[in-house]
Amino acid sequence: MGAPRLLLGSGDLARRVQELGTEIAEFLDDDTVVVGVLRGCLPFLADLVRAVDRHLAIDFLSLSAFAPDSGRVRLTRDVGLDVAGRQVLLVEDMVDTGLRLDFLLRHLLGHEASEVRVCTLFDRVDRRVLPVPVGHAGFVLEEPFVVGYGLDHRGLFRNLPCVVAVEQADLEAELDGEPMPGGGTLVDDIHALARADSGDETRVPA
Repeated sequence: MGAPRLLLGSGDLARRVQELGTEIAEFLDDDTVVVGVLRGCLPFLADLVRAVDRHLAIDFLSLSAFAPDSGRVRLTRDVGLDVAGRQVLLVEDMVDTGLRLDFLLRHLLGHEASEVRVCTLFDRVDRRVLPVPVGHAGFVLEEPFVVGYGLDHRGLFRNLPCVVAVEQADLEAELDGEPMPGGGTLVDDIHALARADSGDETRVPA
C-alpha cells in the first residue's frame, strides 16, 4: 500500500490556470458562453474565468453514466442560456476516453453554437478511445487516480486546494470499513497533505 502523494500544489495550479486564462483569451470573443460540466469542474472553472480577460456568460450542464466505464451517458441538466450563434468554451475537469466529451460536443453543436472549444484541467491522452479535439489542457495526467481541486471519490476531497495521487483500491477499502495497517487513515493523510501545502497545519478538515 503506497502513501498518498502531493501531485500538484495550490501554487502549481494557480500558475497554470493563470497561463490558461491568458492563452484562452486570445481565442475567445466577448459574449462567449462558458459551459462547465458539473460537478468536478467547479473550482477549476471559478479560477479560470477570473483569469480570462473577456466578457463571459457562464452556464452549466451535467451528465449521469448509465454504467461505470460504459461510455454511455445521459444528460441530467441542460444549459439554460441560448448558445445559438455564440462561441462556447466547454470546461471539463478531466478528459480520458473522449466518449463523454464527444457526446457533449455533439449536444452543444446541436444547440447551434457557432464553435465549441474545449478546456480541461487534466487530459488523459493514454486512455483516449475517440479522437476528440482538446484545445486547451492544464496538465497531461499519467497518475492512475487523483483527488482534490474538484476531483472526488464518493463525494469527498473536491474542496481540497491541491491534487493528491492515491491508490484507489486502498482508499475504497478504507471507506468500506477496512482499517489501515498501523492505524491512521488515508483520508487523514490526504487532508494532512492539503493542510501542509496551504501552510495551515492547524485547520481541521471539513
